[in-house]
Amino acid sequence: MNGQHLRSLPSEKLTELIGELWKSTGMVAESKGSFVEEAVQLLKDGIDLITDADNALSSLLSYPLYSTLSSPEGKPVLEDKLSEVAASLLSAYDSGEFTNALEEGSSGWQKWVKNFGKALKRKGKSLFMPLRVLLTGKLHGPDMGAGLLLVYKAGICGEVAPASHSGFVTLDERFNILRQVDWDSLNKNDDDNPANVKPATAHVC
Repeated sequence: MNGQHLRSLPSEKLTELIGELWKSTGMVAESKGSFVEEAVQLLKDGIDLITDADNALSSLLSYPLYSTLSSPEGKPVLEDKLSEVAASLLSAYDSGEFTNALEEGSSGWQKWVKNFGKALKRKGKSLFMPLRVLLTGKLHGPDMGAGLLLVYKAGICGEVAPASHSGFVTLDERFNILRQVDWDSLNKNDDDNPANVKPATAHVC
């Protein structure tokens, strides 16, 4: 069953197929529910084979921050005062502002991003690329806002399997990892030896 055939299926049938696969492989606790429905809608365009669905969800739930920052492609983002964006992001999280925005859904997220960008005097790629890296640990992926709302929901609804099965790093864990980043070490060692920069082992999945 290739991607073209998958995408020709009725939405309900596609959600049922992928939901059953995710449950059978231990990715989710239940094959049905709002999380599965929203995750399928977000990820379906990147699924060419039904077996790709596990990788798509695992990628969404993972947080490979250190490998991204140590990569050649991640270097320009790191050098664009990423540590300053991280500090402001942590402040927004600690104050409850960030979580409150996610509680309001898509509109809350969009409003928060706009205000965050104004405060940092950043917009467009100079705003969204650092946010994507800091919040998802990746340089590329599906719609960032929709993805983060799903990650947030997964962290509070219990629909996703434990990290040992799914690779899930919750938003709280992501901010804990961010809090422990040694930005000076990253900036000094990105050209030398990325292995010198070590993530918090408690959150490696």
